[in-house]
Amino acid sequence: MLRLLFVLLLYFFIPFHGVAQQWLGISSSNYAGTNAVYLNPANVADSRYRIFINLGSNDIFVHNNYVQWNAPFSMLGYLTNSVGRQYRSADNKILFKDEYLIADTDNTVKKLHAIDDFRGPSIQFDLNDKQSIALLTRMRTGINLTNIDAGFANFIRLGIKNDEVLNKVETVNNAAFNINSYAEFGFTFGQVLLDGDEDFIKMGITAKRLIGLYSAHALIDEMKYEIVDDPTPTLVNEKILRIDNLTADIGYTKDASFKNIAPSPGWVLGDLAAGNGWGFDIGFVYEFRPDTRRISYRDEGVVKLDPTKNKYQYRLSIALLDIGSLKYANPDFVKSWISRTNNKLIGSADFRDTENIDDSFRRINNTLTIRDAQALNSFRSSLPSSLNVNLDYLYKKNIYINATWTQSLTSEYSIGMKMPSLIAVTPRWETKWFEVALPLALVRNYSVFTFGLSGRVGPVFIGSDNLAGLLNIGKSRGLDLYFGATIPIFQKPPYSLNACFYEKGERKSLKERLMFWK
Repeated sequence: MLRLLFVLLLYFFIPFHGVAQQWLGISSSNYAGTNAVYLNPANVADSRYRIFINLGSNDIFVHNNYVQWNAPFSMLGYLTNSVGRQYRSADNKILFKDEYLIADTDNTVKKLHAIDDFRGPSIQFDLNDKQSIALLTRMRTGINLTNIDAGFANFIRLGIKNDEVLNKVETVNNAAFNINSYAEFGFTFGQVLLDGDEDFIKMGITAKRLIGLYSAHALIDEMKYEIVDDPTPTLVNEKILRIDNLTADIGYTKDASFKNIAPSPGWVLGDLAAGNGWGFDIGFVYEFRPDTRRISYRDEGVVKLDPTKNKYQYRLSIALLDIGSLKYANPDFVKSWISRTNNKLIGSADFRDTENIDDSFRRINNTLTIRDAQALNSFRSSLPSSLNVNLDYLYKKNIYINATWTQSLTSEYSIGMKMPSLIAVTPRWETKWFEVALPLALVRNYSVFTFGLSGRVGPVFIGSDNLAGLLNIGKSRGLDLYFGATIPIFQKPPYSLNACFYEKGERKSLKERLMFWK
């Protein structure tokens, strides 16, 4: 049953083309545009762009601590269907063998994080020298399996008929299965708070309307089970799952919630979707600018800085991201139960010829004796809340060293999408039209080292924060790939080079500088 559920989750997820993390190679760039706004909404202000349009970009991220990739071809080849003829069947389908995945069967708790982050058409532009706004669209889809005991993970991988899981009494505590898909419509406002001789501060906030497309979860508080031989088999080598006790929170939205997608005011702002909610990001950026006189000029009697040039020696960014949740409460699409079950016997025949996910949940409920009359028609799903701290240092002309720390603020045993914590250092070479970055990171809650590579040529970029997994270097436990296309309209430099000069005005007091609205 559980293996079937896991396979169905993967089957559901595949149409979204995989599995997003931080876009480390591009998000801290001075030319990231709206992709920097997702890192900190304050980045919308004082940008290198007058107008920036994101046509479309996507990040695919997956990581786990249970299975390693051991196929003779890369994950990139598998995802793009470009593997050699020798690894295909007669009808040209890729042959995937069990030995292509190596399981780590130690007693550590197992986890899987897989997220697809699609950033749709978006635009940012300046209102004036101190204020900027952005309109954002986004869709995120993710699978999170957390706190999975080793024995339970083996059962999910091997299935009910494998002798390795036979006659072993296993217990599961605080395990969580989550699958989520939702759309976002965001509005970002950024404001320069302080623009002094050396100190510069800006802030930003993003308000997001959230539309729930699909959600399913199983929070297993406690379960004790064993795989045994069927005492009355109808087939040879028939096995059954004997559940001694189970306490779980189970919920999902029906397949029909996808068919009801219709971007209309009633769907976006009302209750026609399966779920909806609100979220926000808030952030501040400080820049230390010790040498602004070289890029200062006078424009109609006012001393300004060349907006096309870098101004800081270092930049410190702090942001709270994805604060909020979605409430799934449409009675036409939402089902949720608290299950307390004892002494249940479940065989593979109970799930033979399953038609779809709705049918799978119906069969699960039947075997656990959960009735529709006991169902609730609502549950709440949290966003992948996190704290992001980012330090960007200008090492020498066009060369930067960036440090990023992302700490997840969401409990692993909860309903909703999760974002693993990480810490990274990313050297990059950056110019107006070309850029190369080399992310070096400790991902999956600081436990695994990865390295990546990204590049930008004018309006397009492509990169990976886990290059080894993508190209089959070693036995990887994950992959990452992001790419996008944009329309950049840059800030204009001073009209004349002779206009660039520094004129130091009267130094303002701290009180005067903080009263930026005057």
